[in-house]
This record gives sequence, structure tokens and C-alpha cells, in this order.
Amino acid sequence: MPLSPGTKLGPYEIVALLGAGGMGEVYRARDARLGRDVAVKVLQESLGGNAWERFEREARAASALNHPNICAVHDVGEADGRPYLVMELVEGQTLRDYTGRQPVEPAVVIALGAQIADALEAAHAKGIIHRDIKAGNIMVTGRRHVKVLDFGLAKHAAVAAEAADTRTMQPLTAAGTIVGTPHYMAPEILQGKPADARSDLWALGVVLHEMLTGRLPFQGSTPFEVSSGILREAPPPLPAGVPSGLRTIVERSLEKRPEQRYQTAGDVRAALETLQAAAMPRRKTWLWVAGIAALVIAGALFLYQRQPPSEGRRTSTGAPASAKEDANLAFESAEKFYYQGDIARSQESYSRALALDSGFTEARSRLAFSYAMQILRGQSNDSNLLYTAEEELRKASKENPDLPNVHAGFAAVYFLTGRKDRMPAEVDPALKRDPSAIELLMWRVQYLVYTEDNNAAKKQIRSMLDRDPAYQPARFVLGDILRREGDIEGAIREQQRVLDQVPGNTTSVRFLALAFMDSGQLERARKLLEEKRGAMEHNYLWRHARALLLALEGKQQEALSSMDEATLKFAEIQILTTLETAEFYALVGDRAKAFNWLDRAVRNGDERIEWFRKDPRLESIRDDPSFQRIIDSIEARRKQR
Repeated sequence: MPLSPGTKLGPYEIVALLGAGGMGEVYRARDARLGRDVAVKVLQESLGGNAWERFEREARAASALNHPNICAVHDVGEADGRPYLVMELVEGQTLRDYTGRQPVEPAVVIALGAQIADALEAAHAKGIIHRDIKAGNIMVTGRRHVKVLDFGLAKHAAVAAEAADTRTMQPLTAAGTIVGTPHYMAPEILQGKPADARSDLWALGVVLHEMLTGRLPFQGSTPFEVSSGILREAPPPLPAGVPSGLRTIVERSLEKRPEQRYQTAGDVRAALETLQAAAMPRRKTWLWVAGIAALVIAGALFLYQRQPPSEGRRTSTGAPASAKEDANLAFESAEKFYYQGDIARSQESYSRALALDSGFTEARSRLAFSYAMQILRGQSNDSNLLYTAEEELRKASKENPDLPNVHAGFAAVYFLTGRKDRMPAEVDPALKRDPSAIELLMWRVQYLVYTEDNNAAKKQIRSMLDRDPAYQPARFVLGDILRREGDIEGAIREQQRVLDQVPGNTTSVRFLALAFMDSGQLERARKLLEEKRGAMEHNYLWRHARALLLALEGKQQEALSSMDEATLKFAEIQILTTLETAEFYALVGDRAKAFNWLDRAVRNGDERIEWFRKDPRLESIRDDPSFQRIIDSIEARRKQR
């Protein structure tokens, strides 16, 4: 029976019923502790056995995923014998409601499909298969941002063969035991074979076909009729107006034999993005990409230390001369606010420049970058801002795909969103065209750091500093390499040189505090953080470093209180703090959480094996077999690469 408004599930108060499905109901609820609305999925009381196990699987699978196109899981619990899952509340419509079961323009299908494929790529990379991709499990917000929901049927590919509910046609079609939704199920599953990543790609093909036609490709009044169509019939032809490239993607996704489909979600995403790039108007970008490459590089939480140019700004040719002049003035004002660290006022001025001249590409690029800055400087833990930054970067980059800073910008986004392996393909060809592009060089350094080729990274950094001693990203990255190599004096020296120029550089404050912690100088670490408290106590980077220090000082309760949910959410999307969260839980004695966060760090792209092996804050968990399994997984990935 549905829960009434006002019912309490732990700290969550039910507000309203949002919907119901085969496993239970989903409610809008209020988190009394944090004062925010969430979605709570409650398992039906009448279900047990496998349903309970599948519910637990949902919690495990979904909590392992951190991606802007995947609905985040906040909590799991049980109240009065009913387990529940707490998720982010996604405001929008299901894809089915969004389309209204009517054909959708191909350009929209391409944009939405690329996001779904990106989400699947992230899940598959972690060994997780969704197994129930369908229009009802995909949410679309007002800005056409996709969120894939409900990993309740997800499972790890490594144990796929163990599930009895995928072996025969009978359990797939029997009432109450269906695994997945028949209209979207791949032929191999209906034949009793286990699902794999290519089964999700079949379902994605069904979704794309459904969006383009307004109807499911395989119809029937019974599960048997639907299954028969999937196994034996070709999908109905797509409308004549569907571009040939998109037609090919759908047809290949719906090949009956898995080996004839796309083999990875990344392949589907790349194919859709190629179509998207061809269809979109080209726009210029320069400054935002340069800024993101400079800032994101090491956690990127400080202001790029070059004086902003004051001349030569160019707006679009469509605006009147007076409007262009006013737009330039607004832009210069925005730049001054930006370099002073006043993000809110810089956003206002960038927006004013765009209002005066809608074709002012540099202003648009800088405004887009300011969204990422809210996370990069530790001001926000909203992962959607990274999606917005990437979306705007795509728009701005189409005008000049050969511009080095375009590739540097994409490398930055890939680094921040756990897609580090894509960085060389962006950086290396561009460096061949322009070997002196400093932002590209810095991203090459960052890739080397996180694949632990420190000697090559240091060589490149020192070459860059010879050219420009004031280039601070190179200097504080060098300092942190020295810290992990045991050269604490060198590490402190490099971070102090940065802070001498910019005392409010949060990245160097954090790196310097870590250097003090590594060397046992806890009093110096505390003094540093306390000195910065007034300006930084609401900054997530400062809060995270302070929680780690409290754990080292043995102040466990205060440390756990400081490492609150909001700070943990930030750590999930900020690669530079993910490993330190594993360190934190190792220090407070929570081995399970320590390994969970160490695994998250690896999934975010951290492959620093030698540092994992000697990191003093991971000492208490290195004797666990799980530690060696994580090391083995990194080594296997390196060999594959």
C-alpha cells in the first residue's frame, strides 16, 4: 500500500508518490538533515527473495557510478522491514513522456542518444550492465540533459553467467519474474544467453528507433509475440527524412547477432557525436579552452596567473559598431572580475557582453567556463556543471577544430569526468601541429602524472618553467610530484613560491597541507589551514583537507562530522580528492569505505600504483587482498592500453 505524505523513513519524510513499478514505489521525499528534496524508491512489502536481492544489487551497482548522465545514489536504508534507496531528484520527464510517443527530430535524437551512450560507456567500463534500458528509465530535463535511471536490474559482467533468471525463455516471460522489459530485450537474452554490454546497445538501438518513429520497433499483444518479432523480424523502416548516418547507427545497433553490432557504447557515442558535429553550426573558441586547460590541470582551483589581454577583442560582425564597443567593455570588466576571483560578478559581465553582441564567442566561452569554475575552485559539488561546461565547449569548438586550445579543453573535460584514456587522442595530434602550445603540453603532463610516468612529467614541466617561470599550474604540479616522491622540502618550496604570488591559491594550500601531513608536521598543517579558514572554510577543498587532518590527529568523531555528505559528493567528482577520501576512511578504520573510495579513484582515472603502495595513509589496508586486486586491475588496464 502506498505510503502517505508525512511518513518517515529514517531521516526522510515522504512528500508525494511519483510513480510505481514492478518492484515498488518511488516517492518525492524531504531530507530533514540537509534540507533538500530527494527521490526514495521503496521495495514492495509483498516481494521478497530474488526481488530483495535485486534491490540490493541496484544499490551496489548504482552507488559505484559517478557520471553526469547517471542518476546519483545518495543513501540506502531500511524502515519497518522495507528497504529503500535514496537518489537524486531529477526534475523532468521520462523520455517516453518527453516524446509523447511522437517522432522526434533527428538532431534531438542524436543529442539525447549520445548522452545515453556516454552513460552506458561509463557503466560498462566498470563492469556494470544496465539490462533495462528503455524510454521509461531515461529522464530528460528542461535543458535536454539526460539522466539514466534504475540500475535495479544491473549486474556485474563478471558474474553474469550465475544468474538463473536469464537462462531460458520461461523465466523471462513468466509473470513476476521478468528481467528487463520485453520490447527492449536483445535476441541473445531471449535465447537464454547471459546479457553483456552489447545487449544494452541493442536496447539503445530500440530507444533510438522509437524516438525516430514514435513507436516501438517490435510490437505484439503478448510477450511471446514480441519475442518472436525480436528474434525473427527486421525492424520497420525508418522515416525517409532520417539522415543516412543516423539510419546506419540504428540499423547496426539492431543487428540480431551481437558480434555484428557496435561492440562498445563508446563506439556508438563516437558515431553519434560525429553526426552531431557535422550538423551543428561552427563557432569560435579560444579563451575558455585556454582557461580550462590552465585551471583544471591540477585540480585547477586557482586563477590563471597571466595578465588578461586588454586589446584586440573581437566580437561578431553582425552587431553595430557601438554595441560591439560596449560588449568589449563589458568583456574587459568581466575579465578583471574573473582574475580577481569574483566569479558571480564576472558571470554578470560576460552575460552583459553577450546581450550586447550575441556572436561574441570569447564572452560565451568564458561564461561557459565560469560554470566549471564553481567546481574547479571548490565552490560547488554539482556534477551537472561539468556537463554544462562540456556542452558549451562542444558548441564553441566546431568553428575551428584544429585550434590547439579546443583539444586542450576536451582533454580537461575528459580528465575531470573519468575519461582520461581519451586524452592522448586529443592532445598528441594537436601537439604535432603546434609543439609549443603550453595548455596542450600541460595536459600531456597531467596524463603522464596519472599514469605515473613522473620522470617524463618532470622533464616537461621544467622545460615549461624555463620558458615561463610564472606559469603556476606547472609549478604546483611539480611540487606535488616531489611530495609523492618523498622530497618534502622540494614540495614545500614549490607550493610556497606559488602562495607568495597568490596567497589565496586553494590548490597550493591543499598541496602544501598534504606535504606537511606526509612528513608528520601536523601542527604546521593545522596552522596553515587555520590561517586560511576565514577565506576558505566554505570551500570544499579546504573542508576536505581539514577532515583528513582531523583523522590524522586521531579526532575521529570530529573528522567524520567534517567529512559530511556534501563534501563526499564533491570528492566523487573532483579526482584530486577522491584518493584522499580513501586515505581518510583508512585512517578512521573503515576498511570497506576505504576500498570503495580507492576503487572510485581508479575509476576516475587515478593509476598511480607506486604511490598507492607507499602512501602512508593507506598503510592499514595494504595487507588486504582487495588492495592487490585493485593493483592488478590497473596493471591489466595498462597492458591493454
